[in-house]
Amino acid sequence: MPISTEGPQRPVETPPKRGPWAMLAAAGAFALGKLKFLLVGLKALKLWKFALTAGSMALMIWFEATRSGWPFAVGFVLLILVHELGHGVAIKRSGLSSGWPVFIPFFGALITLKGQIQSPEVEAEIAYAGPIAGTVASAALIPVYFATGARLPLALAYTGFFLNLFNMIPIRPLDGGRVAQAFSRRAWIIGTVLLGGMFLLSRAPQLLLIGVLALSHIFRGRRAPVTELVTLSPEAQQRWSIRYFGLCFFLGAAAYLSHRLLGRGDG
Repeated sequence: MPISTEGPQRPVETPPKRGPWAMLAAAGAFALGKLKFLLVGLKALKLWKFALTAGSMALMIWFEATRSGWPFAVGFVLLILVHELGHGVAIKRSGLSSGWPVFIPFFGALITLKGQIQSPEVEAEIAYAGPIAGTVASAALIPVYFATGARLPLALAYTGFFLNLFNMIPIRPLDGGRVAQAFSRRAWIIGTVLLGGMFLLSRAPQLLLIGVLALSHIFRGRRAPVTELVTLSPEAQQRWSIRYFGLCFFLGAAAYLSHRLLGRGDG
């Protein structure tokens, strides 16, 4: 009789049946694992966006520092940042979302809009918020100048006033063009003349680039169906014209007076 080397065989145990709660817990654990992976991806995406903003900001500070020195470069870029954050706040207030600001040396900065603007008034609010924020930041430097007597805050204030005034030229893609379209469909004609005159006087290449972008917006607007050209009420048009020209007047006066103060300091 052969001898078996195997021990006594154990009965095969069948795994206990999982109840609905156990299956639900397993599904929850799987979902949490996927969610953790997704959160890590989102965190990496946000980190990349922050790195892009910080890197482009540092590059622009370095670029401006080679022309005007480090103190002015830091203040100048911070003024641009405040301007762009003004757009960002207005975008969120309108129920849309925006990207992070990206700085472009020798040109400025931009912030991307995610979503579809539903009315020209919402677009005007978003565009107007940038120059308003930049104007407030520039005006805040004037008391610093009078308190300290330092020329740097005054020089930054003048630069901020002038750049925000330039940005109010009524032609797209500048903010002024997006605001002016709320009360006039032909404001771009004045904007084209102003931009062309400034280019002839300064020969600045960035003005030529803005002009090319403006022409693309103009031709695109001419091809748009008439039904897409939403017109605001006369009251809204009057309100926006007052806001537009009021800000332009303030910026023009502030730039003129701060430039006079700078000239007095030179004497």
